[in-house]
Amino acid sequence: MNRVKGILAAGTLTGLVIVTLLALGFRNSSAAAADNASPVVIPSEPGVDPAAQDAVQAWQTYSSELENTVRTLQARETQYQTELAKANQTITQLQDQLNNTNSQTFAFSGGHEHEEHEGFDHDD
Repeated sequence: MNRVKGILAAGTLTGLVIVTLLALGFRNSSAAAADNASPVVIPSEPGVDPAAQDAVQAWQTYSSELENTVRTLQARETQYQTELAKANQTITQLQDQLNNTNSQTFAFSGGHEHEEHEGFDHDD
């Protein structure tokens, strides 16, 4: 039963593909015949549309504004990167100072705590 359904499905799909190709082929050949029948008119001088010139000028202005905005953003990004690097350097220096202070404090208090524990007996 499954084999019969598969054969029918394959046959149906094949038929659809053939019909589609034939339809497209006839449509393209009729379009080509219609193109050959109509004369092609080439204008001698293209007309200049003032609205098109205004649109082009508006796009050029817009493009120039965008370029200026991008340059401004790039300059700001460079400034931010510089400030971020300085801030990271300051944080690193402060962490180093804090670590040095903590290690000195720990060494001082650690020795004191050790002396307090010397009085206790430890069984191992």
